[in-house]
Amino acid sequence: MDNSLTITISPHIRDKDNLRLIMWQVVLALIPAGIAGIYIFGIRVILVILSAVFGALLAELAGEFLLKRSITILDGSAFITGLLLAYNLPPGVPLWLAFVGSFFAIAIGKLAFGGIGYNIFNPALVGRVFLMASWPTYMTTWQATRWQPDATTTASPLGLLKHGTTAHLPSYWDLFIGNRPGCIGEVCIITLLIGAAFLFFKGYISWHTPLSFIITTGV
Repeated sequence: MDNSLTITISPHIRDKDNLRLIMWQVVLALIPAGIAGIYIFGIRVILVILSAVFGALLAELAGEFLLKRSITILDGSAFITGLLLAYNLPPGVPLWLAFVGSFFAIAIGKLAFGGIGYNIFNPALVGRVFLMASWPTYMTTWQATRWQPDATTTASPLGLLKHGTTAHLPSYWDLFIGNRPGCIGEVCIITLLIGAAFLFFKGYISWHTPLSFIITTGV
């Protein structure tokens, strides 16, 4: 009898939930942040999100077809990459930019390394870095929120700090509810906490990585 073990690529999770279920549960956890982004910045955010997700799915489908690999666009991983990239974009970016960024994220950040489990960088962040290097103006132009009707673009809190304009910094409450310029999925802290609580409850993440990141950023 062969007692050898078969070792496959990560993620290695000993659980009744399979990879596809976990991925779509993560998508579910991300939905509140997207809804908040749409409410805060307007209905056009939906188009940005759809463009990014479509770019990611198309890149995965085309790449796997050309490389003669199994088609995996239904496992949710490419969808998450597109969604995460969209959440890392200013709400006013051109739709083609969201599409190109997600396509690059999957093609270069994921498939070029061999697919899911082999990539050494987060594909969505690979896409963001590519867009920042290629079109910095689009990536640093911030749209005003629904509570700032007299402004079309404005500076982010980090930009205000950079220029020493502390008098116009948003309050902690505004930061909590998302009344500040920023990327689509990052501005409303309360929705991010809701998503995190869901992932904690499901056991998909532990507190160690988020806490270490928050402490490091705070310091």
